[in-house]
Amino acid sequence: MTDEALDLLRDLVRQDTTSGDSAAQAAAQELAVAYATATAGVQVRQRSASGRPWVLLGTGSGDGTLFVCHLDTVPVGSPDLWDRAPFSADVDEKFLHGRGSVDMKGGLVAAVEALRNAAEAGADAQVLLTSDEEIGCRGAAEAAASLQLTPRIVVVPEATRNRVSLGHRGATWLRLAAVGKAAHGSTPQLGRNAIQLLAERALGALDSLPLSTEDYLGDETVNVGTFAGGTATNIVPASAVLTLDVRTVDGGAPAIAWASSLDPAISAEVELDLPAVRTARLPEVLADQVTAPAAAYFTDASALAGSVSGAPIVIWGPGDPREMHAANEKLELESWREAVRNYRELVLSAAR
Repeated sequence: MTDEALDLLRDLVRQDTTSGDSAAQAAAQELAVAYATATAGVQVRQRSASGRPWVLLGTGSGDGTLFVCHLDTVPVGSPDLWDRAPFSADVDEKFLHGRGSVDMKGGLVAAVEALRNAAEAGADAQVLLTSDEEIGCRGAAEAAASLQLTPRIVVVPEATRNRVSLGHRGATWLRLAAVGKAAHGSTPQLGRNAIQLLAERALGALDSLPLSTEDYLGDETVNVGTFAGGTATNIVPASAVLTLDVRTVDGGAPAIAWASSLDPAISAEVELDLPAVRTARLPEVLADQVTAPAAAYFTDASALAGSVSGAPIVIWGPGDPREMHAANEKLELESWREAVRNYRELVLSAAR
Protein backbone atom coordinates (compact mmCIF):
# COMPACT_ATOMS: atom_id res chain seq x y z
CA MET A 1 0.00 0.00 0.00
CA THR A 2 1.17 3.53 -0.73
CA ASP A 3 0.33 6.85 0.86
CA GLU A 4 -0.90 7.82 -2.61
CA ALA A 5 -3.60 5.15 -2.47
CA LEU A 6 -4.85 6.44 0.87
CA ASP A 7 -4.84 9.98 -0.52
CA LEU A 8 -6.97 8.82 -3.47
CA LEU A 9 -9.39 7.08 -1.15
CA ARG A 10 -9.79 10.20 0.95
CA ASP A 11 -10.29 12.32 -2.17
CA LEU A 12 -13.03 9.98 -3.37
CA VAL A 13 -14.81 9.91 -0.02
CA ARG A 14 -14.82 13.71 -0.01
CA GLN A 15 -16.84 13.63 -3.23
CA ASP A 16 -20.63 13.49 -2.87
CA THR A 17 -21.47 10.82 -5.45
CA THR A 18 -25.04 10.10 -4.44
CA SER A 19 -26.84 7.84 -6.90
CA GLY A 20 -28.53 9.70 -9.73
CA ASP A 21 -25.88 12.43 -10.01
CA SER A 22 -24.09 11.30 -13.17
CA ALA A 23 -21.81 14.34 -13.34
CA ALA A 24 -20.48 13.81 -9.81
CA GLN A 25 -19.94 10.10 -10.41
CA ALA A 26 -18.15 10.77 -13.72
CA ALA A 27 -15.86 13.29 -12.01
CA ALA A 28 -15.01 10.78 -9.29
CA GLN A 29 -14.34 8.12 -11.91
CA GLU A 30 -11.85 10.46 -13.56
CA LEU A 31 -9.93 10.79 -10.28
CA ALA A 32 -9.55 7.00 -10.22
CA VAL A 33 -8.70 6.87 -13.94
CA ALA A 34 -5.97 9.50 -13.55
CA TYR A 35 -4.47 7.63 -10.61
CA ALA A 36 -4.52 4.28 -12.44
CA THR A 37 -3.19 5.50 -15.80
CA ALA A 38 -0.30 7.33 -14.14
CA THR A 39 1.28 3.87 -14.06
CA ALA A 40 2.72 2.77 -17.40
CA GLY A 41 0.77 -0.09 -18.90
CA VAL A 42 -2.65 0.84 -17.49
CA GLN A 43 -4.99 2.01 -20.24
CA VAL A 44 -8.59 3.07 -20.67
CA ARG A 45 -9.99 0.19 -22.71
CA GLN A 46 -13.53 1.40 -23.17
CA ARG A 47 -15.90 3.97 -21.71
CA SER A 48 -19.48 5.11 -22.01
CA ALA A 49 -20.24 7.51 -24.83
CA SER A 50 -23.61 8.51 -23.39
CA GLY A 51 -26.01 7.61 -20.59
CA ARG A 52 -24.67 6.64 -17.19
CA PRO A 53 -20.88 6.87 -16.84
CA TRP A 54 -18.66 3.79 -16.80
CA VAL A 55 -15.00 3.16 -17.60
CA LEU A 56 -13.06 -0.06 -18.26
CA LEU A 57 -9.38 0.08 -17.31
CA GLY A 58 -6.97 -2.71 -18.16
CA THR A 59 -3.46 -4.03 -18.62
CA GLY A 60 -2.13 -6.61 -21.05
CA SER A 61 -4.65 -8.69 -22.98
CA GLY A 62 -7.52 -8.17 -20.53
CA ASP A 63 -7.62 -11.70 -19.17
CA GLY A 64 -6.78 -12.39 -15.52
CA THR A 65 -8.78 -10.69 -12.76
CA LEU A 66 -11.68 -8.32 -13.38
CA PHE A 67 -12.72 -6.04 -10.49
CA VAL A 68 -16.19 -4.48 -10.72
CA CYS A 69 -16.53 -1.30 -8.64
CA HIS A 70 -19.27 1.32 -8.33
CA LEU A 71 -18.67 4.96 -7.40
CA ASP A 72 -22.17 5.94 -6.26
CA THR A 73 -23.41 5.97 -2.69
CA VAL A 74 -26.75 6.05 -0.95
CA PRO A 75 -27.87 9.45 0.39
CA VAL A 76 -26.45 10.73 3.66
CA GLY A 77 -29.85 11.10 5.29
CA SER A 78 -30.10 13.50 8.20
CA PRO A 79 -26.71 15.12 8.95
CA ASP A 80 -27.82 15.29 12.59
CA LEU A 81 -27.30 11.53 12.82
CA TRP A 82 -23.60 11.89 11.97
CA ASP A 83 -20.89 12.57 14.55
CA ARG A 84 -18.63 13.94 11.80
CA ALA A 85 -19.31 15.64 8.49
CA PRO A 86 -20.51 12.83 6.18
CA PHE A 87 -17.85 13.60 3.55
CA SER A 88 -15.04 14.49 5.91
CA ALA A 89 -12.78 11.53 5.04
CA ASP A 90 -11.24 11.99 8.46
CA VAL A 91 -8.61 9.40 9.40
CA ASP A 92 -7.75 8.31 12.92
CA GLU A 93 -5.66 5.43 14.18
CA LYS A 94 -8.19 2.76 13.18
CA PHE A 95 -10.72 4.15 10.71
CA LEU A 96 -11.39 6.29 7.69
CA HIS A 97 -14.73 8.03 8.20
CA GLY A 98 -17.32 9.05 5.63
CA ARG A 99 -20.15 8.07 3.33
CA GLY A 100 -18.92 5.57 0.75
CA SER A 101 -15.78 4.59 2.63
CA VAL A 102 -17.05 1.01 3.01
CA ASP A 103 -19.63 0.94 0.21
CA MET A 104 -17.47 0.83 -1.79
CA LYS A 105 -14.71 3.33 -2.37
CA GLY A 106 -12.31 1.45 -0.11
CA GLY A 107 -12.66 -1.70 -2.20
CA LEU A 108 -12.43 0.33 -5.40
CA VAL A 109 -9.11 1.93 -4.46
CA ALA A 110 -7.71 -1.44 -3.38
CA ALA A 111 -8.70 -2.78 -6.82
CA VAL A 112 -7.13 0.15 -8.68
CA GLU A 113 -3.95 -0.30 -6.65
CA ALA A 114 -3.91 -3.98 -7.68
CA LEU A 115 -4.29 -2.92 -11.33
CA ARG A 116 -1.20 -0.76 -11.00
CA ASN A 117 0.64 -3.70 -9.40
CA ALA A 118 -0.42 -5.89 -12.34
CA ALA A 119 0.91 -3.38 -14.86
CA GLU A 120 4.25 -3.15 -13.08
CA ALA A 121 4.52 -6.97 -13.10
CA GLY A 122 3.40 -7.37 -16.72
CA ALA A 123 0.24 -9.22 -15.63
CA ASP A 124 -3.28 -9.01 -17.06
CA ALA A 125 -6.04 -7.39 -15.00
CA GLN A 126 -9.02 -5.08 -15.45
CA VAL A 127 -11.14 -2.72 -13.36
CA LEU A 128 -14.64 -1.71 -14.42
CA LEU A 129 -15.86 1.51 -12.79
CA THR A 130 -19.64 1.78 -12.79
CA SER A 131 -22.36 4.16 -11.63
CA ASP A 132 -25.83 4.05 -10.06
CA GLU A 133 -25.39 0.58 -8.56
CA GLU A 134 -27.38 1.56 -5.49
CA ILE A 135 -30.52 2.22 -7.54
CA GLY A 136 -30.52 -1.01 -9.51
CA CYS A 137 -27.09 -1.56 -11.11
CA ARG A 138 -28.04 0.87 -13.87
CA GLY A 139 -24.52 1.78 -14.95
CA ALA A 140 -23.35 -1.83 -15.01
CA ALA A 141 -26.38 -2.80 -17.09
CA GLU A 142 -25.49 -0.17 -19.68
CA ALA A 143 -21.85 -1.29 -19.66
CA ALA A 144 -22.87 -4.93 -20.10
CA ALA A 145 -24.61 -4.06 -23.36
CA SER A 146 -21.25 -2.94 -24.80
CA LEU A 147 -18.83 -5.42 -23.23
CA GLN A 148 -17.86 -9.01 -23.80
CA LEU A 149 -15.10 -9.85 -21.34
CA THR A 150 -12.96 -12.96 -20.82
CA PRO A 151 -11.55 -12.76 -17.29
CA ARG A 152 -10.32 -15.73 -15.31
CA ILE A 153 -12.17 -14.49 -12.21
CA VAL A 154 -14.49 -11.59 -11.34
CA VAL A 155 -14.23 -9.84 -7.97
CA VAL A 156 -16.83 -7.42 -6.64
CA PRO A 157 -15.05 -5.66 -3.75
CA GLU A 158 -18.11 -5.02 -1.58
CA ALA A 159 -17.72 -5.35 2.17
CA THR A 160 -17.36 -8.95 3.39
CA ARG A 161 -14.65 -8.47 6.05
CA ASN A 162 -12.28 -9.87 3.40
CA ARG A 163 -13.98 -13.25 3.39
CA VAL A 164 -15.03 -14.72 0.04
CA SER A 165 -18.75 -14.84 -0.67
CA LEU A 166 -19.85 -17.02 -3.58
CA GLY A 167 -23.01 -15.15 -4.48
CA HIS A 168 -26.14 -13.28 -3.55
CA ARG A 169 -29.84 -13.30 -4.25
CA GLY A 170 -31.39 -11.42 -7.15
CA ALA A 171 -33.91 -8.62 -6.84
CA THR A 172 -37.28 -8.04 -8.47
CA TRP A 173 -38.89 -4.67 -7.75
CA LEU A 174 -42.60 -4.43 -8.50
CA ARG A 175 -44.87 -1.40 -8.66
CA LEU A 176 -48.53 -2.26 -8.11
CA ALA A 177 -51.06 0.44 -9.03
CA ALA A 178 -54.76 0.17 -8.19
CA VAL A 179 -57.49 2.11 -9.94
CA GLY A 180 -60.63 2.81 -7.93
CA LYS A 181 -63.46 5.31 -8.13
CA ALA A 182 -63.61 8.60 -6.24
CA ALA A 183 -66.60 9.50 -4.11
CA HIS A 184 -67.44 11.66 -1.10
CA GLY A 185 -66.09 10.22 2.13
CA SER A 186 -69.61 10.19 3.58
CA THR A 187 -70.85 7.88 0.81
CA PRO A 188 -68.06 5.33 0.31
CA GLN A 189 -70.54 2.87 -1.17
CA LEU A 190 -70.68 5.06 -4.28
CA GLY A 191 -66.95 4.70 -4.96
CA ARG A 192 -64.26 2.07 -4.98
CA ASN A 193 -61.45 2.58 -2.50
CA ALA A 194 -58.10 2.00 -4.26
CA ILE A 195 -56.14 1.89 -1.00
CA GLN A 196 -58.45 -0.73 0.42
CA LEU A 197 -58.24 -2.66 -2.85
CA LEU A 198 -54.45 -2.84 -2.65
CA ALA A 199 -54.54 -3.66 1.05
CA GLU A 200 -56.96 -6.55 0.57
CA ARG A 201 -55.88 -7.96 -2.79
CA ALA A 202 -52.12 -7.36 -2.60
CA LEU A 203 -51.02 -7.05 1.01
CA GLY A 204 -53.68 -9.53 2.09
CA ALA A 205 -52.37 -12.00 -0.47
CA LEU A 206 -48.65 -11.78 0.33
CA ASP A 207 -48.79 -15.20 1.99
CA SER A 208 -49.68 -16.65 -1.42
CA LEU A 209 -46.60 -15.17 -3.12
CA PRO A 210 -44.51 -18.17 -4.21
CA LEU A 211 -41.10 -18.00 -2.51
CA SER A 212 -38.27 -20.46 -3.06
CA THR A 213 -35.09 -21.33 -1.21
CA GLU A 214 -31.55 -22.38 -2.14
CA ASP A 215 -29.03 -24.12 0.06
CA TYR A 216 -26.38 -21.39 -0.10
CA LEU A 217 -28.32 -18.27 -1.09
CA GLY A 218 -31.04 -18.89 1.47
CA ASP A 219 -34.75 -17.96 1.39
CA GLU A 220 -36.51 -15.61 -0.95
CA THR A 221 -38.09 -12.66 0.86
CA VAL A 222 -40.52 -9.85 0.14
CA ASN A 223 -40.61 -6.35 1.58
CA VAL A 224 -43.33 -3.72 1.16
CA GLY A 225 -41.21 -0.68 0.41
CA THR A 226 -43.76 2.10 -0.14
CA PHE A 227 -47.53 2.54 -0.05
CA ALA A 228 -49.20 5.77 -1.20
CA GLY A 229 -52.66 6.88 -2.20
CA GLY A 230 -55.52 9.23 -1.57
CA THR A 231 -55.81 13.01 -1.71
CA ALA A 232 -57.90 13.90 1.34
CA THR A 233 -59.45 12.25 4.37
CA ASN A 234 -63.00 12.90 3.12
CA ILE A 235 -62.49 11.53 -0.41
CA VAL A 236 -62.64 7.86 -1.40
CA PRO A 237 -59.21 7.38 -3.04
CA ALA A 238 -59.33 6.72 -6.77
CA SER A 239 -55.72 5.51 -6.98
CA ALA A 240 -53.06 3.91 -4.85
CA VAL A 241 -49.57 2.54 -5.44
CA LEU A 242 -47.34 0.20 -3.50
CA THR A 243 -43.91 -1.18 -4.26
CA LEU A 244 -42.49 -4.58 -3.40
CA ASP A 245 -38.85 -5.66 -3.15
CA VAL A 246 -38.64 -9.40 -3.76
CA ARG A 247 -35.20 -10.96 -3.22
CA THR A 248 -35.01 -14.06 -5.37
CA VAL A 249 -32.95 -17.22 -5.77
CA ASP A 250 -34.80 -18.62 -8.79
CA GLY A 251 -35.61 -15.57 -10.89
CA GLY A 252 -38.39 -13.03 -10.75
CA ALA A 253 -40.91 -14.76 -13.04
CA PRO A 254 -43.02 -16.33 -10.24
CA ALA A 255 -43.37 -13.00 -8.40
CA ILE A 256 -44.19 -11.16 -11.61
CA ALA A 257 -46.86 -13.72 -12.52
CA TRP A 258 -48.34 -13.49 -9.02
CA ALA A 259 -48.52 -9.69 -9.12
CA SER A 260 -50.06 -9.69 -12.58
CA SER A 261 -52.95 -11.92 -11.50
CA LEU A 262 -54.11 -10.12 -8.35
CA ASP A 263 -57.09 -8.17 -9.72
CA PRO A 264 -58.16 -6.62 -13.05
CA ALA A 265 -58.03 -3.21 -11.37
CA ILE A 266 -54.41 -3.68 -10.21
CA SER A 267 -51.61 -3.27 -12.75
CA ALA A 268 -48.12 -4.62 -12.15
CA GLU A 269 -44.98 -2.93 -13.48
CA VAL A 270 -41.52 -4.47 -13.19
CA GLU A 271 -39.10 -1.74 -12.14
CA LEU A 272 -36.09 -4.02 -11.73
CA ASP A 273 -35.39 -7.69 -12.36
CA LEU A 274 -31.87 -8.80 -11.51
CA PRO A 275 -30.88 -12.47 -11.35
CA ALA A 276 -29.18 -14.15 -8.44
CA VAL A 277 -25.43 -14.75 -8.61
CA ARG A 278 -24.06 -18.13 -7.54
CA THR A 279 -20.58 -19.56 -8.00
CA ALA A 280 -20.64 -23.29 -7.31
CA ARG A 281 -17.32 -23.60 -5.50
CA LEU A 282 -14.41 -21.54 -4.27
CA PRO A 283 -12.18 -20.75 -7.28
CA GLU A 284 -8.83 -22.50 -7.16
CA VAL A 285 -6.96 -19.21 -7.28
CA LEU A 286 -8.60 -18.33 -3.93
CA ALA A 287 -8.20 -21.77 -2.34
CA ASP A 288 -6.39 -20.40 0.72
CA GLN A 289 -9.04 -17.79 1.53
CA VAL A 290 -11.80 -17.99 4.16
CA THR A 291 -15.33 -18.22 2.77
CA ALA A 292 -18.39 -16.27 3.86
CA PRO A 293 -22.15 -16.82 3.61
CA ALA A 294 -24.05 -15.40 0.67
CA ALA A 295 -24.10 -11.62 0.65
CA ALA A 296 -27.38 -10.15 1.84
CA TYR A 297 -27.31 -7.37 -0.76
CA PHE A 298 -27.22 -7.49 -4.56
CA THR A 299 -24.27 -6.21 -6.62
CA ASP A 300 -23.33 -5.18 -10.16
CA ALA A 301 -22.51 -8.84 -10.78
CA SER A 302 -26.20 -9.47 -11.47
CA ALA A 303 -26.07 -7.09 -14.43
CA LEU A 304 -22.69 -8.30 -15.74
CA ALA A 305 -22.91 -12.07 -15.30
CA GLY A 306 -23.81 -12.58 -18.97
CA SER A 307 -20.84 -10.54 -20.18
CA VAL A 308 -17.92 -12.33 -18.48
CA SER A 309 -17.82 -15.57 -20.48
CA GLY A 310 -18.85 -17.77 -17.56
CA ALA A 311 -16.02 -16.71 -15.26
CA PRO A 312 -16.55 -17.39 -11.54
CA ILE A 313 -17.82 -14.36 -9.62
CA VAL A 314 -17.04 -13.67 -5.97
CA ILE A 315 -17.92 -10.86 -3.59
CA TRP A 316 -14.80 -10.13 -1.57
CA GLY A 317 -13.87 -6.85 -0.02
CA PRO A 318 -12.78 -4.81 3.00
CA GLY A 319 -14.98 -3.44 5.74
CA ASP A 320 -17.85 -4.49 7.94
CA PRO A 321 -21.12 -4.97 5.98
CA ARG A 322 -23.02 -3.43 8.90
CA GLU A 323 -21.41 -0.08 8.03
CA MET A 324 -23.00 -0.06 4.58
CA HIS A 325 -25.69 2.65 4.26
CA ALA A 326 -25.33 3.51 7.96
CA ALA A 327 -24.87 6.91 9.54
CA ASN A 328 -21.26 7.35 10.72
CA GLU A 329 -20.04 4.91 8.06
CA LYS A 330 -16.39 4.09 8.64
CA LEU A 331 -13.80 1.79 7.10
CA GLU A 332 -11.33 -0.10 9.26
CA LEU A 333 -7.91 0.76 7.83
CA GLU A 334 -6.35 -2.60 8.65
CA SER A 335 -9.18 -4.35 6.78
CA TRP A 336 -8.49 -2.09 3.80
CA ARG A 337 -4.75 -2.77 3.92
CA GLU A 338 -5.49 -6.50 3.98
CA ALA A 339 -7.63 -6.11 0.85
CA VAL A 340 -4.80 -4.25 -0.90
CA ARG A 341 -2.49 -7.18 -0.13
CA ASN A 342 -5.10 -9.76 -1.12
CA TYR A 343 -5.81 -8.15 -4.46
CA ARG A 344 -2.13 -7.71 -5.29
CA GLU A 345 -1.57 -11.43 -4.71
CA LEU A 346 -4.69 -12.34 -6.69
CA VAL A 347 -3.83 -10.40 -9.85
CA LEU A 348 -0.41 -12.00 -9.95
CA SER A 349 -1.76 -15.52 -9.26
CA ALA A 350 -4.62 -15.24 -11.75
CA ALA A 351 -2.25 -14.12 -14.48
CA ARG A 352 0.01 -17.17 -14.19
